[in-house]
Amino acid sequence: MSDKVPHEESFYIKGLLDDDRFVVKRLYDEFYPKIKRMVTSNSGNADDASDVFQEALVTIYKRAQSADFVLTSPFYYFLYGVCRNIWMRELDKRKRRPKVTIQDEDGYTDDTNIEDVIHQMDRHALYKEKFAQLGEKCRQLMQLVFNKKKMREIAKILNYNNEQTTKQQHYKCKKKLIALVRADIRFTELK
Repeated sequence: MSDKVPHEESFYIKGLLDDDRFVVKRLYDEFYPKIKRMVTSNSGNADDASDVFQEALVTIYKRAQSADFVLTSPFYYFLYGVCRNIWMRELDKRKRRPKVTIQDEDGYTDDTNIEDVIHQMDRHALYKEKFAQLGEKCRQLMQLVFNKKKMREIAKILNYNNEQTTKQQHYKCKKKLIALVRADIRFTELK
């Protein structure tokens, strides 16, 4: 028995397994446009995006049939990781197509470990969740730092007295974010 806690969006997995038309329609309505944007902005077209999306749903369906499968992240993160791997593999095949040799026909093996991708997305989801729990001023400050604004500029934007005060506030916000992340039970699993 797995000790992983199923994510609240596990209903998508159940819907796929049960061939629930409502859930499948919702998957297409909610997530296909994002996957299409990812594929079309990376050398693909609408047909490619449709193929990638369908192949990803089949892949997820097959993975979900395993008794030990548990969705522990938002469904979109999992879907995106699978779609990205499928599309990267396809791009690699296309790149190699003009120079096909007999060795190339042996097949392509994807070195990307989907578990690592999912693990990384889970960490990012935890970070985003805890970031959202910070106060408004902290979130603004951290976002400005992420956007590579100088402390002097941030002090003006957020009405801090000076650059030093801004640095102190940034340190406090960062420390609070780290504490929130570490206090979450998922942190030890995702280290």
